Amino acid sequence: MLMAWLYNARIIAIFAVVLLHVSGDVVVVNTIGSDDWWVGNIYDSLVRWCLPVFVMMSGALLLDPEKKESMLTFYRKRLSRVLVPLIFWSVFFLYRRHLGGEKLPGMEILNILLAGTPHGFMWFLYMILGLYLFTPFFRKVVALSTRGELALLVASGFVLAAASYAHGAFVSGSSRLFFERSVLYVPYFFIGHLIREDENPPPRAVAWIVFIISWVLTAWFTYSLSAQKGLAAGLYFYSFLSITVIPMSISFMYILKTWSRPIINMNAAKKLSGLTLGIYLIHSLVWDVTNNMGYDAHWFDPIGAIPARTLLIYAVSLVIAWVVSRVPHLKRII
Repeated sequence: MLMAWLYNARIIAIFAVVLLHVSGDVVVVNTIGSDDWWVGNIYDSLVRWCLPVFVMMSGALLLDPEKKESMLTFYRKRLSRVLVPLIFWSVFFLYRRHLGGEKLPGMEILNILLAGTPHGFMWFLYMILGLYLFTPFFRKVVALSTRGELALLVASGFVLAAASYAHGAFVSGSSRLFFERSVLYVPYFFIGHLIREDENPPPRAVAWIVFIISWVLTAWFTYSLSAQKGLAAGLYFYSFLSITVIPMSISFMYILKTWSRPIINMNAAKKLSGLTLGIYLIHSLVWDVTNNMGYDAHWFDPIGAIPARTLLIYAVSLVIAWVVSRVPHLKRII
């Protein structure tokens, strides 16, 4: 069942996003190489596939050349789904920063919006908006290309994107505008379509081996480079376009595709999947509140605290998202 595995993928990926942010907190506040740091690093490295999987799911759903809809219809459907949450939460987080004492003159606000960072995690919504703008044209590429040609496009795109990201991380140190990120994530968008259509996927055991090796290498290289050059340099291997996270993400997408039975049941999976964006937008607020209540990176031993805190933040965010989704008009913000 096509939709079942995509519903499952959304549910698992949003939980992984929360786990990523919780474990990242432990990595940042502890001494590099300490026991607590390693626990956070292992958890964080485990879920680096989460946002690439969201991009691949979008490609799997939107690049189907059989979809017959005009460009105007596509833009109306997709932009109406994304623009309202994007505008509402951008204004919300900018105002929150203002209340926190940040001086935000007009030019600074413009720079923040062009970078897609009213809040750190919002870059993803801006980036996916850029992909949506080009999707009608990407569909034409898919329709007129062979699978081999698309595979070559994806492979060359990943090489260039990985090289660009590494150059930005290690050489220029430059930040990117949100539409530059959109271009870098095009290979993930296309490979999502290829994975959906792949009738001869790699054996599940091979996908797991690639995933585990990528996980171990991500954790080890993050430590090794951090110990030598500092955490800022080591975090390159956490980036979603690093040389270890790309194979991790692709292999895990293949693993998710093998999970054809819905979580709980089809109806529950569909409803949970539909709350994904709400959980993504709300969880940082819950993260802040739990921090202020003392349920932070030092709550108790990170081995247990990271999953416990993840479950707490996920559950509270899910409940809030569900309540908001039941309120007419207000539900449009998620």
